Amino acid sequence: MKVTVKFLGALRDQVGAAALPVELPAGATYRDVLDAITPTVAGRLPVWAWDPSRGAFSRRMLVSLNGGGSLTDETATLEDGDEIVVVLPLGGG
Repeated sequence: MKVTVKFLGALRDQVGAAALPVELPAGATYRDVLDAITPTVAGRLPVWAWDPSRGAFSRRMLVSLNGGGSLTDETATLEDGDEIVVVLPLGGG
């Protein structure tokens, strides 16, 4: 199955791509996606965006699945065609 990880804003520039397509076996989880993209994003994203100790996006990042709510459960099962969007939430004041 194919899952796409999309990066918005400054993250897109840091990763060097607007999206990363990820090929995974059926029944793959969000953790499987993180493991698959680690070689690409770990050296490009700063520690405020990527937590190398967890091999995952930092808790400061907003990660959503198919435009829905926040994706935090690494055991969440994905389906073919799913889109994971990663963005740095903005604050105002």
